[in-house]
Amino acid sequence: SHYRYLCVSHLFGWMAFLSNMLFFTDFMGQVVYRGNPYAPHNSTLYLTYKAGVEMGCWGLCINAISSSAYSYLQKVLLPYIGLKGLYFIGYLLFGLGTGLIGLFPNVYSTLALCSLFGVMSSTLYTVPFHLIAEYHREEEQAGEHGRGKGIDCAALTCMVQLAQIILGVGLGLLVSVAGSAVTVISASTVALIGCCFVAFCVRY
Repeated sequence: SHYRYLCVSHLFGWMAFLSNMLFFTDFMGQVVYRGNPYAPHNSTLYLTYKAGVEMGCWGLCINAISSSAYSYLQKVLLPYIGLKGLYFIGYLLFGLGTGLIGLFPNVYSTLALCSLFGVMSSTLYTVPFHLIAEYHREEEQAGEHGRGKGIDCAALTCMVQLAQIILGVGLGLLVSVAGSAVTVISASTVALIGCCFVAFCVRY
């Protein structure tokens, strides 16, 4: 059952992360810069949207840099806060960060908060797999021989594809109806739900 709970928490994490990342540059262009991708290509609105998309790309670059930096920082934090702390903080910071971006869509604050995307990215790529290794080590010490680590890691990785399917079915329609702002609010909501799940349901 603890493997299932871990997969569900991983699904929440990837749904939150991808719902933000898939539409982030569009969010920057339409909501932060207040441009219009459907305006004539020589209009101010379209050029403003294009500038927002370009700035969104810099935001994604900040995400990549902070993800790399936080991956090293995790080694320092692990002895102090443990895997539960790392997992919880990753979801919490991402949920709060995307929520603040949705509430206050300012260029500079948005770029600064992009660093929290990297915290979530690093968390999703490391902590769940560390937990699987811990589960298997406990089973080996207890003399239990179940599935191999590879199968469990593959099941965990499948949550990424499942998140893409769920978002592909629902989020595109939601964006076309409600606009790009809904993506960061959705990401924040799902991340904070995942935060509660990580805190109370996942075994450490």
